[in-house]
Amino acid sequence: MANQTATKNSPTAKKLLLGSLYTDAPVRVEPEEPQKVLVAGLAEARPVKDYPDTFFGRAFKVFRGEFMTLLKSSLFFVLFTLPFIVIFAWFAGFFENLTLGGVYNFMGDIGVGFPGGGDSLAESVARLYWEVKEPILLMLGATLIIGSLGLAGNFYCAKRSYFQNYYSKTIKTFWMGFARYWWMFLVTVTVMVLIGCAMGTSIIYLLQQQTLGTAGAGAYCAVVFSWIFGAPLLLVPMVMLSLFATYELTFAQAFKNAIVLIVNNPLMVAIVGVLSALPIVLIAVAGTTVGIVLYIVMVLAGCNIYSLAFVAMAHRGMTKCHLRKVENEKAELQKQRHTAKKNAKSEYVGANGGAAQKKAKQPPKQAYQNPKKKKKK
Repeated sequence: MANQTATKNSPTAKKLLLGSLYTDAPVRVEPEEPQKVLVAGLAEARPVKDYPDTFFGRAFKVFRGEFMTLLKSSLFFVLFTLPFIVIFAWFAGFFENLTLGGVYNFMGDIGVGFPGGGDSLAESVARLYWEVKEPILLMLGATLIIGSLGLAGNFYCAKRSYFQNYYSKTIKTFWMGFARYWWMFLVTVTVMVLIGCAMGTSIIYLLQQQTLGTAGAGAYCAVVFSWIFGAPLLLVPMVMLSLFATYELTFAQAFKNAIVLIVNNPLMVAIVGVLSALPIVLIAVAGTTVGIVLYIVMVLAGCNIYSLAFVAMAHRGMTKCHLRKVENEKAELQKQRHTAKKNAKSEYVGANGGAAQKKAKQPPKQAYQNPKKKKKK
């Protein structure tokens, strides 16, 4: 790619931060799908499409060029998201009516003949937050963990489309990715869901306490600290998801490389992270109708766009870290050569100077005199 060209080596080359954690791994090589033989001696053509060299530009072009192929993989991904839409579209309302009853009397004790003993609006809203919203949040989190299994196959298909690893058997390719990476995605998304649920629970608890008028410093601190620490921590598993199906890395290596990529590409990772969380936030704050529409959009296009964007993020981050590693190694090698040359010169000068000093300390030699000749008196 054009922007993968290494920059000229110079003393000002940027250092690869946390380079000791980085594993310089290649892109995963996928098994080639057997060519379909049309007639004797004539195999199926496999045209290579000309996509841009830029990372995210390539992702969007691949989405347009491979739309139907990716759509087939996303339809299988939908099977793993059915629990989410069932709870969001139907069970949430049913659970609310089951828990709260749905009938309230807020007209008690108004002084115009109505009997006392009416429901308290503050207490009812507080119950809505803690006894309905909180359990539903945890239920939806559990459905996201189930959906992570299908995400493995979807990411694998997106990766092969991004790098033009030809495949026509979408069903077989999807389940191939599922079989390889399901446990990695399951573990990683579970960690993300736990962090996200902790952040959401802190907000729901604060809203419940504010409704009752009993919100203290602890409720506010819980929100502040859970988001200060939780938001950056969410970036690590997010980047790990982009690395699993893309690069030849073990689970532990992917974890360490994710930290290195975040430190060396903070802006890119933050932008992708915010855009990735946006649909979930919109579904959470919007009504049921808007949430269902967003879900359909994500099924038809959104999940494939995000999968390709994650692959592009991993490819861009790993390429940048690779170039920095190469430049740092060149600079270190030049530094070592310069130091060795300087030390050799110092040793040479020291050796010659010592010989000259030794020569200077020797007493001058006396001229030879024949003892047979006598000096004249």
